[in-house]
Amino acid sequence: MKVFILLTCLAFTQVSGDILLSFGMKNFGIFEFSNPLIIPHLISYILTNIWIILGITVLIISLCLYLTAISNLDLSYVLPIHASSYVLNGVFAWLLLDEKISIIRWSSTLLIAFGVFFVGLSGSQTAQVPHNRNITPQNFPLFLFPLNAVISKSWLIVLGISLSDSAGDLLLALGMKKIGKIENFTFQSMVNLVIKIITNPMIISGIACQGIAFFCFITVLTWMDISFVRPATALTYLISMFGAKYILQEDIKERKLIGITLIGLGILVHS
Repeated sequence: MKVFILLTCLAFTQVSGDILLSFGMKNFGIFEFSNPLIIPHLISYILTNIWIILGITVLIISLCLYLTAISNLDLSYVLPIHASSYVLNGVFAWLLLDEKISIIRWSSTLLIAFGVFFVGLSGSQTAQVPHNRNITPQNFPLFLFPLNAVISKSWLIVLGISLSDSAGDLLLALGMKKIGKIENFTFQSMVNLVIKIITNPMIISGIACQGIAFFCFITVLTWMDISFVRPATALTYLISMFGAKYILQEDIKERKLIGITLIGLGILVHS
């Protein structure tokens, strides 16, 4: 029940933050990478728009919940369950932002949701694994991408978000594994925890990577709907699954593989 409440709160805070950011960026106009002078204007807009400030605040809360989750559960379990927020994103974007969502986009989002369901059935093994064990990365498989592939600007940004986000996920997970489980919520224990987090180089690096992903996410919202962007970034989970297996040495069982495959099919339909 604790895990269910934690992951539910994680999903809802992620969705709420995304919707607030999307609502705030609707009035900014289209961000053009060819014009670097627009960056100071974007930063000023972010720091003064109440909806974006609220969105960032909610996402900071979501980050705290996420760190708590990955300190107690497998990354390969938390991330796909976290992807259930994509369905909620679609619903709220349709209801609150009046976005037009095609049948194909709903189909791809539901495929991702079914993938999340299968991963959820697999459960997490972290509770049975000592947190003070040393994690030695295995040999990571190489991926070959066709050099002549034609990719749109939107999908190029999505790829950048996914790579930065997945790198951040893995670094945060490695850092939290070193710190150990978050179980006590007394004032002194929370102060000690914050000190450990802000002095852990892996966690700081992970937050930096996710900061890059956040900036890319903010920019792509100036010309794309949130109901497209969030499901497209499910690519993050596929990349992170390989990292969970080969870097964190997590056990990827049959149900997880089925779920990951469905998430991959959902991204393919979405594209």
